[in-house]
Amino acid sequence: MIPERYRVYPCGDYFGSPQFTRGYFDEEAQFTTFYAAADVVEYPALGFLAIGGPGVDGIEWGYRCGESGLWAYYPITSEFVYLAPTVAALFEGWSSGRINV
Repeated sequence: MIPERYRVYPCGDYFGSPQFTRGYFDEEAQFTTFYAAADVVEYPALGFLAIGGPGVDGIEWGYRCGESGLWAYYPITSEFVYLAPTVAALFEGWSSGRINV
């Protein structure tokens, strides 16, 4: 279930999946690419709920308030870039190399 404070984000696919709410440590990259549910980070001023990231340049991916799908946030340029329609699609695309940042 989605915690009450995060219900403004379209994040049901993340919070509904034990696979992702446990987090995911990428052995090859030696980095946690998907945060455990207890470690997600909300940026209220950005309307952004970060659920992970690639581990470079402070980039995180997550959900935007009022927008569907998963987005990458680039803090250096303050830009959002759409990545995938679901967290499963982001995971598959990132793992296969089809999605990159």
